[in-house]
Amino acid sequence: MQMTTRSFIYGLLMVGGVFFLSSFIGYEKGGETPGVIEFIGDAGSPNVFIFKKWEFTRAEVPNDDFTQVKVDLNINTSSLDCEWKDLEKSIRKKKDYFYVKKFPEATVSIDGAELQEDGSYITDAMLTLKGITKPVELSFTVSEEKPFVVKGSGVVKRRKFDFSGGGPKNEVPVNFEVTLPTE
Repeated sequence: MQMTTRSFIYGLLMVGGVFFLSSFIGYEKGGETPGVIEFIGDAGSPNVFIFKKWEFTRAEVPNDDFTQVKVDLNINTSSLDCEWKDLEKSIRKKKDYFYVKKFPEATVSIDGAELQEDGSYITDAMLTLKGITKPVELSFTVSEEKPFVVKGSGVVKRRKFDFSGGGPKNEVPVNFEVTLPTE
């Protein structure tokens, strides 16, 4: 699919606390996966984490104008999966990481974006993780045709979300490519 310089990002930043190479696969109720989100960290060696369940609860682009985009996203943090099962269990369970027993969900909310000279967009997505809500700047591009395919990136500072355990650096890059639900 051809991408233009129009942009948009689903702050999947959601689990910004993830600190290893992390890939997120989402789902829509009764539908197909809406995209892939990767969190990339370096803690000596990359590990891939997949969140098997996430969904859009709102995706509005009035008049196809991404400066007025409104998106809400829920992420099931207990759906975290990786090949290294001991690490996966630790990341889910420990209070200094996801602590899914107390915080089973992360959310992302986007309310508008700023068009850049190069045709991309920048937005401050509000990420709620472990009960803490902080802005995460995202930049993104959007395909010209519907369903809109959004590609973007950002950086989550994991310590802002009370991720105090050892591991990667504080700044965790996130990359994503998602398809917005059609009306």
